[in-house]
Amino acid sequence: MMAAGDAVTELGKKESLMIYLNTGQVDQNGKPILTRVTVNGVNPSAQEQAKYDFAYALAGLTSKSVEGINVRTTTELGPIG
Repeated sequence: MMAAGDAVTELGKKESLMIYLNTGQVDQNGKPILTRVTVNGVNPSAQEQAKYDFAYALAGLTSKSVEGINVRTTTELGPIG
C-alpha cells in the first residue's frame, strides 16, 4: 500500500479547453452573462495556436462571441493502492 513519502510517478497529463462565450445578455449589475463550453481530451502536445483557433472555430458554430479561453492541465500521479 502506498503512503505519504513513497516514490511517485507521473502517469500522464490530460488537458481540457474551456471556452467562455458571451450570451448577449447582462445580469442585474450590467455585467455580460457568460456560458462555458468545456472540451475534454485535448492533446497536450497540440500547439497553443491550434487550441486558440479551435476555440474560435467552435464558437463560429454559434451566435455567441468568445470572451475567454483557458487550458486546464491535469497530471495523474501514481501508483495508487
